[in-house]
Amino acid sequence: MNYTAPDVKKLREETGATFADCKNALTESKSWDEAVKYLEARSSRKAEKMVAAGRETKEGGVFSYVHHNHSIGVLLELNCSTDFVARSESFRQLASELGLQIAGVAPKYVNYEDVPAEVVEAKKKEILEDPSMARVPEAKREEVIAGKLKKAFSEQVLTMQPWVKDETLTIGDLIRKVIADTGENIVLRRFSRFKLGEE
Repeated sequence: MNYTAPDVKKLREETGATFADCKNALTESKSWDEAVKYLEARSSRKAEKMVAAGRETKEGGVFSYVHHNHSIGVLLELNCSTDFVARSESFRQLASELGLQIAGVAPKYVNYEDVPAEVVEAKKKEILEDPSMARVPEAKREEVIAGKLKKAFSEQVLTMQPWVKDETLTIGDLIRKVIADTGENIVLRRFSRFKLGEE
């Protein structure tokens, strides 16, 4: 695809990718949409590599969000590998977005793996007792149960929730995007949500 310097600038603004990555995407792609998809795929692979690298995440910070009427507050611990990233605008913006999400949607868990086994088992039992499960072939049953479990817990698990500002993205996608942007693994360690009058 033929492109100009303003095209590279526009693509950088739209995707947040580096100058070199934007040039490569425009060179390799036949259309604008293809260039955007190329960068999204590259960003996703980069995030997966950062998470898989398993570097320690002991830097970061404790962040707070208090709703304007002071009826809801959130404290969260967000970690990364270096203090350089911890001080970055994208990291702090992510902490702010997470605080807003937790205040607004009230998740119970950070990740699906954090849901206690007994809670998962109770839900699984409920799913198995559903009469519609009798029609599911034995070979497909585990797959259907897994899908129903994930759907059931998607409202309670923060990383599975749709982002309140853009429902096409989950909170997990948002975190992976910042991981790709910063080049470091980022982990939401824990959070607490306080609502006026709630125990």
